[in-house]
Amino acid sequence: MVQDLPKSDRQNGWLEILPMLPHPKVLKGKVKADYAVIGAGYGGLATARRLAELNPDSQIVLVEADRIGNNAAGRCSGFIIDHAHNLRAKDFSEDAASAKAQISMNRAGIDWLRGIVSREGIDCDWRDDGKIHAASSDKGASMLDHFAGSLDAIDEDYQRLDHSQLKLRFGTDYYRSGLLAPHSATVQPAALVRGLAATLPANVQVFEASAITDVSFGSPHGLSSARGSVSAPVLVLAVNGFIERFGFAQKRLIPLITWGSMTRELKNSEIDRLGGDENYGIIPAHPAGTTVRRLPNKRILIRNQYTYSATSDSIKGRERVRKTHEKSFIARYPMLAGVELEYTWGGALSLSRNGSGICGQVADGVFATSAYQGVGMAKGTISGKYLAEHIMGESPEHIGLLTAGNGPSRNYPDPFNRWGVTANISWRRRQAGSEE
Repeated sequence: MVQDLPKSDRQNGWLEILPMLPHPKVLKGKVKADYAVIGAGYGGLATARRLAELNPDSQIVLVEADRIGNNAAGRCSGFIIDHAHNLRAKDFSEDAASAKAQISMNRAGIDWLRGIVSREGIDCDWRDDGKIHAASSDKGASMLDHFAGSLDAIDEDYQRLDHSQLKLRFGTDYYRSGLLAPHSATVQPAALVRGLAATLPANVQVFEASAITDVSFGSPHGLSSARGSVSAPVLVLAVNGFIERFGFAQKRLIPLITWGSMTRELKNSEIDRLGGDENYGIIPAHPAGTTVRRLPNKRILIRNQYTYSATSDSIKGRERVRKTHEKSFIARYPMLAGVELEYTWGGALSLSRNGSGICGQVADGVFATSAYQGVGMAKGTISGKYLAEHIMGESPEHIGLLTAGNGPSRNYPDPFNRWGVTANISWRRRQAGSEE
């Protein structure tokens, strides 16, 4: 029996502002397929699409526990990034070759997604505007300098922005310095994943609101939900942190919830007071700081706070998070005092202690893609694409980056792991200071 399935709070602003969804196609009765994919996030959608392209005569089933767009894939900030917001190594130049290869791989994921969006006409507000890392304090400015040095070490291009340039773009004078990294994209994430699902090849059946509650591994594998079942000789687990519930990567992943809030639509008078560009994305100089997106639909997204948990429906902490988001919002936009945060929600994120993910075969006829370390839109997509090609016996260019090593390292036993992660989150928040 699969325990602790994903739960949702129906507060996801990205999904709520889209037109009302049609009734889901729910898994019913007995379904046979050549390939079964569990999880319709970026990894699962990419795997199903690529398997269908490579095997046009095969039958693929894609099963999602929730509504597509209300899962973790549709709850992020919508940055499709080519490199981590804050590069991990203290002396990044020591591992420049690996860093370049990782960035090249992530850009392959961005390029593949961009091609699908363009070809299929997916309306998800895709913009190739890059991301702006911005600092509001001396400490944040120092971190941006270190980040720039890391980019210099791997010959990455960027543009430095001063206070006046940031104020002109953002309409607020909160930030003192910035760095534009030009090769990332931004999207409406719920619209993107729903568009990706709607444009899958005809040989893919998609079932939503169909949580898999039991799996019998064998030949073929059997998947059971509340109202139906799937039988397939090849199974792909694209469930990110929930892979432990299926018996794999036990005690090797760190489940987190990241929290976001979205304002109501701004009035024209409020937009006039704010000024600045109608659309931009701000990455905090400190990793525990506040991510901001101003959206062309006259809303602003604020994202900060981490919770050690695997599910995203925690009502208990939502009001506390909302109050913190309100403070972060007003600090940046004092001219918008009185603008309410209409939605506050959490989204699941899966990390590992050593930064390694999962991509490959985990048992006979069972494959998995998981743990994207916060780069899920690009890395999850390319991981799913490569995994499908790997299943078909191909050797994708960067597959070694995803399959090398022993995967995620083992966590410390609980409660020590939980205590350590929670303490680290608290410490990072204190270190962030005004960047939060």
